[in-house]
Amino acid sequence: MTTVIAVVLALIVAAVQARRHRTDTRPAAVVDTYLVWWLVLAIGLSSLIGAAYHVFDGPAIAEMIGYTRGDGGFQFENAMGDLAIGVTGVLCFWLRGYFWLAVLTVTAIQYLGDAAGHVYFWIAEDNTKPGNIGPPLWFDIILPIVGFTLYALSYRRGGDARPAGTLTSRPG
Repeated sequence: MTTVIAVVLALIVAAVQARRHRTDTRPAAVVDTYLVWWLVLAIGLSSLIGAAYHVFDGPAIAEMIGYTRGDGGFQFENAMGDLAIGVTGVLCFWLRGYFWLAVLTVTAIQYLGDAAGHVYFWIAEDNTKPGNIGPPLWFDIILPIVGFTLYALSYRRGGDARPAGTLTSRPG
């Protein structure tokens, strides 16, 4: 549920900012606005909150996902991945260009890997708990796809995804 709130908040904040700054006529201005808030709120904030849930309520989260064996000790390791993504997602407010690409790449690896695990346990163990095949599965897929789509649009339109002074050849 917190990811849904973070996604909605990202879309609202981006819409308000895009409307208030209509004087920016660069082709990628609106895309950049949506991308930065997607990175900061939908990915960054939701990952920070997810990390907190995994650290402070690990056993309950494990139960919600359908892992009833043990106390959910794996939750701390999962929380550190979420924390890393959350911190770097929030840093996207200040850092642009290829930093955005790096954050999206790490997010895709973590989240799509999580999604593969959810699907595996759905099929292999008939785990149909909402924490396994519900919103966590779908957001693990949606968040990186939307992020990469916005990044590609920004890059193609000459937005902040394409840093000034982009290297055209490798040094040395």
